[in-house]
Amino acid sequence: MNTSDQSLMDAIARGDRATFECVYRAHKDDLLTVSAMILRERSLAEDVLHDVFVNLSRIAGEIRLTGTLRNYLITSCLNRARDVIVKRNRELPVTPCIDDVAQHASDPGQSLANDEELVQLNAAIQLLPTAQREVVTLHIHGRLKFREIAEFLEISTNTAQSRYRYALNKLRHILTESHSQNEG
Repeated sequence: MNTSDQSLMDAIARGDRATFECVYRAHKDDLLTVSAMILRERSLAEDVLHDVFVNLSRIAGEIRLTGTLRNYLITSCLNRARDVIVKRNRELPVTPCIDDVAQHASDPGQSLANDEELVQLNAAIQLLPTAQREVVTLHIHGRLKFREIAEFLEISTNTAQSRYRYALNKLRHILTESHSQNEG
């Protein structure tokens, strides 16, 4: 357990608004990305993010972290996103979640190319089976190790690694096929 993370939780439990805002700002982008990639819909991901932080503000005093605060928040978002999927009980429409990375490019032509590549990549990720999409999202956007992913998903580390490897192969295939179709 990280004692500084637990002290942040204790401060939030005491109603320290500045600490709560600091934690929110520090983690919101990663948590929103993880949720959006799992749910395939940004507006639902925003709802999940807000639900997680509202709940955190309510129960912060009851939580005793066994790991990092960041991992606790990622787990909370993943669990809440799964709840949303179960509640909707149907396959969600594919709605790419586009990052704002391209806006930082100084060349407008490069920015457009980056936008197109992000759209293609995000659309391809949305085509992955849910189990593979979760592992890819947690590893890349959540920056979790396979051991941590395995714990979150309650699978073996080998299964997490295999799902990631299969996902990368499928993404290569999808993107290669898409590139070939665009050229032809």
